[in-house]
Amino acid sequence: MSSDLVSYLVLLVAGAALTVAVGVTLRRSGQAMLEEVYPGPRASGVIRMVAVGFYLVAFGVLALISTVSVPVDGQVQMVVTKLGVVLLVLGATHGLTALVLGRIRDAGRRAELDQQLTAAMRTRA
Repeated sequence: MSSDLVSYLVLLVAGAALTVAVGVTLRRSGQAMLEEVYPGPRASGVIRMVAVGFYLVAFGVLALISTVSVPVDGQVQMVVTKLGVVLLVLGATHGLTALVLGRIRDAGRRAELDQQLTAAMRTRA
């Protein structure tokens, strides 16, 4: 096997493993966030859709990064540089996804509070 192919495979395997690890963490923490305001099945459905979006973006970026030429010396530096970019993108994607989940949770809380306020006002009237 050529060293280019080995470097390519190392990058893809390591990047995929990192993506799955971040995705699993995101799904677990996101599930807990959404269950605060949505019943079980609805929270599960929303987090699945968000997780699919995360995986599509992350694996798409990994595929693109794996084909870009990096002006460094040697295969090891190239793999490390590309993995660094993958980690930065995963971190940014994870943060953005957590922000979206937080906004979904906050919107659900606001809707629940609005319903409670409306119900309380009706009982007073």
